[in-house]
Amino acid sequence: MEEEIRQNWWKRNWKWALPSGGCLTILIIIAIIVITTFSSLSKSTSIIAYINVITELQSNTEVAQALGKPIEIRDETYDPELSVDHLDVEMLLDGQKADGTLIVKADKIDDKWVYTVCLIMVKGTDQVIDLKDALND
Repeated sequence: MEEEIRQNWWKRNWKWALPSGGCLTILIIIAIIVITTFSSLSKSTSIIAYINVITELQSNTEVAQALGKPIEIRDETYDPELSVDHLDVEMLLDGQKADGTLIVKADKIDDKWVYTVCLIMVKGTDQVIDLKDALND
């Protein structure tokens, strides 16, 4: 009588276990990277307030008329890692027609950014453009 030699699990199943295990490992690594990236972005949430200000600045017609387009932002002081729930920046703006200064103060209250100050002061004139109301809507 022939004795049936029983192979171990790996020898019987390597053809499907190796590709599926490898794919599963790659998917787990990608998921870890994505979760880590999003959690680090949520920790530095003042960048969200900063992006809102820059978006409003670039799309505002009154700012475009006063400074001219394109508007370049010279910002050497902003560091999103300094504060999670507070934004306090002053930036120089270079426009085609005029230069200006952007002053922003905002706080995160109940997961919503509240802007207390968001002004653009146009250099060489007395013109002050207030973007606070547009940002707080």
